[in-house]
Amino acid sequence: MGATSHATTTPAPVATILASARREVERVGIVGLRVAEVAAGANVSLTQIYRYFGDRNGLLARVLGDIFEELLGHSVGHLARAMDALDPVSVEAIIDLLPPYSTVVNGTNQRLRLQILAMSVINDKLAARLQETAVGAMQTLKSALDRVEARLPPGETLDRRLFEILMPLHMPYYNVLLADEGVDDDTMRRYLIDLARGD
Repeated sequence: MGATSHATTTPAPVATILASARREVERVGIVGLRVAEVAAGANVSLTQIYRYFGDRNGLLARVLGDIFEELLGHSVGHLARAMDALDPVSVEAIIDLLPPYSTVVNGTNQRLRLQILAMSVINDKLAARLQETAVGAMQTLKSALDRVEARLPPGETLDRRLFEILMPLHMPYYNVLLADEGVDDDTMRRYLIDLARGD
């Protein structure tokens, strides 16, 4: 994806601690994570956790950064591969690769992403990790856009701002809060096609 993977050089005790921390996040959430419970789940001492991660924020930065990298890497990587596989290529076909709006705004992954982003406001280490991941994901996306744009039929153009500006800044979770007043899939699809065509 462009960002450095932190999992490839992880010593065994660190991997065990991270697995325990991830289980704790799944069990009690980010705010409920207790370092003592992580240590017990990994069968290590608190001292070992602090030696490897410095403090609770360091542990959270690593485990939440890993989760965020996986989530973003999966979605951007999937989109890039799908763009490469398009045949024939058209603006409409590119937009159809995006997940339906209702599946983006609902679900555990979106809520977890928002929680991780919220935690990054008070955790500088996590914020730095998320920035590294986001920059890598954007580079992957831009490369995929270069490739697919070069294959568009003559006369058809793609407004890349859709991906480079609107999509990263968009916070679709607000649509959940709007309930019946929110945007439906067909309305969002038409809007994206028009925006991508420059209509």
